[in-house]
Amino acid sequence: MFSLLHLRQGLGRRSLHRIFTAQDVSRYSFCTSPSPVLPPLPWSLPPDDGQIEVLLKGSATVFGYTWTWDREGSCWHKAPDTGAMWPRRFFADIPIHPGNPCGDIRIAWEPARLQHLALLAVWVEHAEASVRRRAAATVEAQVVSWVEANPFLKGIHYIAPAECALRLLAVCHAVDLLRPCLPGTSAVWPALLTLISGHAELIRKRLSLRLTTPHDTLAAAVALIYAGSLFPEMDMAERWLAFGHYLLEEETPRHISHDGGGQEQGLGYLQFSTDLYGMVLALLDRQEASVPDKIRQVFARSREFLSEFRSSADGSLPPIGEGEHECALSSSMHFSGSTKVQAPGLTTFHLSGYSIIRGRKHEKAIFDHGPLGMAPRYTHGHADALSLFLQVGSRDVLIDPGTYTFTGQEEWRRYFRGTRAHNTVTVDGLDQAIQDGPMAWSLPFDTHLVYKDETPEGKITVIARHYGYKERLGVTHLRGVSYEPPGSWMIWDWLTGTGTHHVELNWHLGCRPIPVEGGYRLEGCDPPLLLTVEGGTSTLCEGTVQPVGGWASALYGSKHPITTLRVEYTGPIPHEFMTRVRIIS
Repeated sequence: MFSLLHLRQGLGRRSLHRIFTAQDVSRYSFCTSPSPVLPPLPWSLPPDDGQIEVLLKGSATVFGYTWTWDREGSCWHKAPDTGAMWPRRFFADIPIHPGNPCGDIRIAWEPARLQHLALLAVWVEHAEASVRRRAAATVEAQVVSWVEANPFLKGIHYIAPAECALRLLAVCHAVDLLRPCLPGTSAVWPALLTLISGHAELIRKRLSLRLTTPHDTLAAAVALIYAGSLFPEMDMAERWLAFGHYLLEEETPRHISHDGGGQEQGLGYLQFSTDLYGMVLALLDRQEASVPDKIRQVFARSREFLSEFRSSADGSLPPIGEGEHECALSSSMHFSGSTKVQAPGLTTFHLSGYSIIRGRKHEKAIFDHGPLGMAPRYTHGHADALSLFLQVGSRDVLIDPGTYTFTGQEEWRRYFRGTRAHNTVTVDGLDQAIQDGPMAWSLPFDTHLVYKDETPEGKITVIARHYGYKERLGVTHLRGVSYEPPGSWMIWDWLTGTGTHHVELNWHLGCRPIPVEGGYRLEGCDPPLLLTVEGGTSTLCEGTVQPVGGWASALYGSKHPITTLRVEYTGPIPHEFMTRVRIIS
C-alpha cells in the first residue's frame, strides 16, 4: 500500500486528497452553522490567565519542553527534545525507531496533534470578547500553518493513522467552540476541509490493513465517524461513516474485558479508550443516531473499572502499564465513573488480573496478577507479573516507575518496560518475557490466581503465581499479599525450582527510606511506616546506570531518580523473601 501511495504522490494524483478553497466553504454545513455542532464534553481544571496567555502567544509545554509556533511552519518539524529537524519526505521513508538521528517521535507528534487548540477554545469559552477573538486568530493561524507546512503524505505527521485521527478530532472541537469568532471568510475553513478530506481517507485506507493497536483503531473509528457525520457533503463521507461504525462495533470492543479492564494492560490506554467512547457516544446521541447496546456497556464497564483504581486524594490513576500520557482530546477532558467512597475490603477483577485491597487506615494496594498484554505482539505490556502498588493516605509508598519512552534511547525503553523496573522478583537478570524490539514481546508469561480470602475481622489474603521463568530457567514465582488491620502488610515471595540462581527483589519507593534498627522508616508518610525485608542482602540505589536502577518517569520523555530497595540472593532454589510494611505506633 505504501508503494502505491508513494507512486500516486509522485505522479501528482490526489485521489485521497483535495485542496479546498474559500469558494468551497459555503457547501459544508459544519462550516456555515451559526451555532455549535458538537456536544459539550466533561472538561475540568479551569486555567489561570497566565496559562491562557501562553497559548495565545503560540507556546505550549510538550512533555517538559517548550514548543513555540512560528509562521513559516518549521515548528511542526522541529524535534522539541533534540532541536533537530525531522525530514519532510514521504512519510513511510522516515526512520523513527530507536537510533534515528532526530529524537523521540512521540514528543515531536504531541504539538502537531493540535490538542492545545481545543484546550484554548474551552478555556476562553466564557472570556471577554477580545480574548475570544485572539483565541480564534491563534486557532486560525496554527491550523492554516499546519496544513501548509505538511503537504499530503509528506513528513512525520502522516506516519501513524492515530495521529491523524487525534488531530482531526482536536481541530473539529477547537473550530466548533470558536465559530462565533470565525466568519465564513476565515482561512481556517478551507484549511479544515483540506485536513478532514486527506486525513479521513488516509485513515480509511490505512486501517484496512489492520496494523494498529486496539486503542489506535478506536481513535481511527471515532475520527471517521466524526468526519462522515459532520461533513456529509464530502464525496467519501458515507464510506467513512460506514467504516467507522464497523470498526467501532466489531473491532474495538474486544480489547475491553467483560470486567471493564483493558486487555492491553495499561490504565492510561484504558482511560484514553474510555474518553474516545464517551466522545463518539455524545456525538451520536446529539445526532439521535442509533448506537448498539454493547458499545454503551463497554463504555460503562471501563468507567467503573477505572473508578476502582483512582486515587482518593486527587482522582489520578497509577501509571500501571502504558498510555498514562495519552489523551483523546486533552488532559483536562476525561469521562469518569462513580465517585462513591470505597469501603475497606477486597475487589478482584479476574479477567483483567488485578486485586485491590483497601485497608482501614486509608491504604490501598493493587496486586497485578494479570497477563502481559494483548496477543499477538503484546505491544504495550510491561513484564510486571505479581507487581504491587501501595498507597497509604495520599502518599504512594510502593510505586510503578512509569513508561518514560517508546522510541527514545533503547536501553531506557528496555529498562522501564522490564521486570527490574517493577515491584516484583527478577531471576538471573532476565525479564519475565523476552523483549522483541521496543514494541513487542515473545514467550509471554502465564499467571494464575491461586487463592483469595477475606475474614470478618478484616484480614485479606491474595496469592498468585506466574510462570515467566518456567520454560527458560525452571523457576516459578509465587507471591502472597496479606493485609491485617490496623495497617499491617506482608508480602511473601516463594521461588521454586532447581539449581543455583541469582534472585533479585526490587521495591521502588515513593518516599525516602531512613535506615533504622531492623529495617527502614519511610520518611514523609502519615501515619509513619516501617519497611522490613528478609531473605537477602539489601542495598539502596538511587539514579544508578550500571546497572540501571532507582528511576521513575512522572512525565513522558523525562526521568528522575527515586530510591529503590534492592534485595539480592544467590544460591540454590527454593528460596523465599518476606517483606513487611506496618504503621509505627
